[in-house]
Amino acid sequence: MILHIAYEDKELPVNIFKWIPLPSLEQQHHHPCFEMGMCISGSGTFHFGSTVYPVAAGDIFIVNVLESHIAQSHPDHPCEFLFLNFDAELLEKEEPELMVPFRYYPFHFRNRLEGDGVMMERLRVLIRQIYEEKRSMAPGYRTAVKSLLLSICVELLRMSKEEISSTIWMDGMRKYEHVRPVLQYIETHYQKDIDLTRLAQLFHISQSHLSRLILEATGRKFKSHIVTLRIQHAKRLLAGTSMNVTEICFDCGFQSMASFYRNFKQYVQMSPEDYRRTVLTNSLSIRADLSSVIG
Repeated sequence: MILHIAYEDKELPVNIFKWIPLPSLEQQHHHPCFEMGMCISGSGTFHFGSTVYPVAAGDIFIVNVLESHIAQSHPDHPCEFLFLNFDAELLEKEEPELMVPFRYYPFHFRNRLEGDGVMMERLRVLIRQIYEEKRSMAPGYRTAVKSLLLSICVELLRMSKEEISSTIWMDGMRKYEHVRPVLQYIETHYQKDIDLTRLAQLFHISQSHLSRLILEATGRKFKSHIVTLRIQHAKRLLAGTSMNVTEICFDCGFQSMASFYRNFKQYVQMSPEDYRRTVLTNSLSIRADLSSVIG
C-alpha cells in the first residue's frame, strides 16, 4: 500500500510527529519519502517485509524509500514513536552521498539502530531538537530544521560506511553517477514533453533499467518525478511573477489546465490561486513584522 505524505509546511518538506502504533498488526505500507522512527517509550515490533525487529525505548529505525513497513505496539506496553518524514530533494541538493543510508543499501544497512554509544545519543538528541524546532516555529526554524536533518544524515552516512565493504560502497556510488546525467537532462527538459522510451534510447539504457534507476535515485517513478519538477516550477512562478495561471500551466510543461489543476492540488493540497494568495499573505505578514521591529 502506498501512503501519500502531505507536508505541514509547504516551504519545508519535513514532518515530525508523535505516534502510537496499534497493538493489532496493520497492513504494511511504503511512501515516496525518507523516514526515521525513534521509540521514546514502551515496546513492540517493527515489520519490514518479512523481517521483524523488536522495539525498545531509544531504538531508531531507518526506512528505505522502497521498503514496505509497519510498527506494532505491545498490547500491555504500547510504544510511542517520534517519526520523521522528509523529501529526498533536501539531501540531493546538498550532497547526494547523504542519501546512501536511505536508498542504496537496504540489505546492508541495519533498519534498527540501538545501543548507548556516543553516536546513537547524538542521533537521539538531534531528532528531539527537530521536534522542538518544528513545534515552536521560532524565527529561523526552517534553517535550523534543515541543519539538524543534515547533521543526522551525516552521522548515518558515516555509520553505514563503516558497516559495508568499500566494493559495495563504490558500486552504489557508480550506480548514482550512472543516472546523474539522466537526472540533469530531465531537470533541463522537464518543461517539454519527455518520454521514458526516448530517454532510454538517448542514454543507451533499457527502459526497465532506467525506470528502476530513476526510482532509486529520486524516490519517485519517472512520471511522478516529472510532475514534481513541474509543480515546483509552478510554485516559483506563482510566488515570484505576475504570470496568470494559464500561462504558468503551459510554461511548466502541462498539456492541459485540467491536468495542471489536478496535479497541483494533489501535490500542494490547494489550488494554484490559493497557493498564490497564501504566499502573498505570508509575505505581507513578514514585511509587517519587520516594519514593526525596525520602526
